[in-house]
Amino acid sequence: MYNVLIVDDDTLMRDTLRAMISRFKNFQIIGEAASGSEAVSICRHYPVHLIFMDIIMPGITGIEASKKIKEVSPQTEICILSAYSDFHFAKEAMELHIKKYFSKPVSILDVNHYLENFSLSSFESICPHLSLALELMNSQNFSKTYTGLSDIINKIYSNQDTNIESLKKTFIEIGQGLLDSLEYANPQNEVTDLFPLPDTWLINQEIMKIWLFKIADYIYQQKSIRRYSILEGVFLFIEQHIKEKISLVQITEGSMISQGYLSRIFRDQFGISMMEYIRLRKIQMVKINFIFTTHNTSDVAFMLGFNESSYLQKVFQKVEGISIQEFKKRLK
Repeated sequence: MYNVLIVDDDTLMRDTLRAMISRFKNFQIIGEAASGSEAVSICRHYPVHLIFMDIIMPGITGIEASKKIKEVSPQTEICILSAYSDFHFAKEAMELHIKKYFSKPVSILDVNHYLENFSLSSFESICPHLSLALELMNSQNFSKTYTGLSDIINKIYSNQDTNIESLKKTFIEIGQGLLDSLEYANPQNEVTDLFPLPDTWLINQEIMKIWLFKIADYIYQQKSIRRYSILEGVFLFIEQHIKEKISLVQITEGSMISQGYLSRIFRDQFGISMMEYIRLRKIQMVKINFIFTTHNTSDVAFMLGFNESSYLQKVFQKVEGISIQEFKKRLK
């Protein structure tokens, strides 16, 4: 999945490019800017793979903005947009290794051909784990995302050369990149402000799976709320009652929404049923208890609304693919 930024002071031009680019599943538009300075600011906060950059804008030119962006992110590819033919600009663009130039009005056939053949192997090699994580998040299947993120973490820890410093850098890169895909062009949150990451957690990959799960859950929730605002009350109700035995009837009564409508819009956003989602959330809380407390399985089952420890064992095995006993062995 490639992150695209559109930079042009012409609103109609930005809308036109957005319509052209949105047809391609491998490209997501993370923001728009009406000036070169705004574009530079966005690139300082977010991973941007591809920029469509107008040359003539208020303030600094597109070429000047491109210079600053290349200093921050040399792997970012920039396409120049211009209604003018100017040798001076063309010369500067070549010096910046800008390979593509689109004349206005931009042809949809030219953009299609360019995007169909686009690749950015240099960027992918720098953050392969983030690239995979973004693809998972884009799948809109929470269960698939959960399993896939766990696999990514297993791969990270399979590297025998990893140390605390490199692990922290990798996880912050992944977490921030995922968060940035949600925030678009409004730099507000640092991932470690929303999801603190003590160094001591990095020595345990099971803890890191929980950490990354929380980020994924937050992003799925926020995206679904943007689409269906009524889900904000649903998530609040779940948060308040997650330790209890929750039914769909209770959720709909507490959220003033019909069961059929809730089930439909939730599956539309998460790719799984709400009860499957709640089970995943509960299993994360089970794991947290086993990692950070000395509670036994029966205690944890009682605290989190499972009827009995044998039922918890069954649900845990189904979700994690291993028994609780095997999970505890991993912790040791």
